[in-house]
Amino acid sequence: MAGLVAGLAVLCAITFAALQRAPAMLWLGAALLIGVGESLALRDARLSTLDILAVAVTIPASYVCVGEAVRLAYGMDRSGKGYFAGAGVLVLASAVLLQVERVAPVLQTAPSQLAAAIALVRMTLAVRRRGAARHPVDTPLFIALTCVTVVHLARIPVFPILIGRETPFASLSHMALQASLVTAFSVLVPIVVFLVIARVVANALASHRLEAERDYMTGLPNRRAFEDYAAANRQRGGALVLCDIDKFKTINDRFGHPAGDAVIRAFADLFDGPEMPARIGGEEFAVWMPGATISRARAFAETMRSEIATLRLVEVVGDHRITASFGIAPFAAGCEVDAVMAEADGALYAAKVAGRDRVCIAGERIASGRRDTLAA
Repeated sequence: MAGLVAGLAVLCAITFAALQRAPAMLWLGAALLIGVGESLALRDARLSTLDILAVAVTIPASYVCVGEAVRLAYGMDRSGKGYFAGAGVLVLASAVLLQVERVAPVLQTAPSQLAAAIALVRMTLAVRRRGAARHPVDTPLFIALTCVTVVHLARIPVFPILIGRETPFASLSHMALQASLVTAFSVLVPIVVFLVIARVVANALASHRLEAERDYMTGLPNRRAFEDYAAANRQRGGALVLCDIDKFKTINDRFGHPAGDAVIRAFADLFDGPEMPARIGGEEFAVWMPGATISRARAFAETMRSEIATLRLVEVVGDHRITASFGIAPFAAGCEVDAVMAEADGALYAAKVAGRDRVCIAGERIASGRRDTLAA
């Protein structure tokens, strides 16, 4: 058993090194290394006083570490100092009681076993509450942790046998009980370890994908993420809204690129509804609105147009007024995203030609405004 646990600890170390930022693997690896100590202490039928104390400490310590690994794997904060202090007090209580011969062996080990049970219940509930079947490993991990908890609770009354103390269950031998527990944990421990590693790796992959699909400046989805979303949400009709900040090149040239960046971030912050906005180019944004009517899309665009016109940024001084133009194109179920983008882009160009700071819809005739030279 010690060899198996040590091998799993090495696997955790390799995973941690590969991911570079997975503190859950440190906790899981620590739990397994502590488990090696527990296995070595229980390897003989006759345990020394030091072995017994080691077992009283290592069992709850390993479960506490696994619990922290699970919490981190599910995006939870580490436990507070109070929890660790409480577990330490229970372990210390067992260490003291083990030196008092008049106390029943079951009661001697009960505080330490209780600390381990609390850790198991906490991590099992964490998976149940935070997992919610969002990932394929959540349900199997919940089941595996439940099984470990059941085995641990069932072991508490007979645990004194493992440390050579008397119990009402005299018919059970140390070797038979140890063999049964080794068999159970030889199955359950690798399952739990592999599932926790799978969850951590899945989190890392999701994080990398999120970074790849997010615009670093605004936090909005980028063009790639937008196109994927649009392709996956065209089963019904709707509307596409393209937005472009007017005279953005002038802002950069007159006030500097930091001012331009501030304008982009401020405009992105205006998107606070249920729509799916994305930054698809320098100063260009897109909103894919499945199920939206043209009237709703127009109202949305007009609201955005009005709000950006009220922006006042310290980076943009003087009398410069920040505005944006909008182009809207309806789309039918099963549409080609590129075709809809082209129509919306045509409407956006029409809004620019008609004088900027306005909303135009593909296919509608536009009253001509001033036709000054277009700038980015």
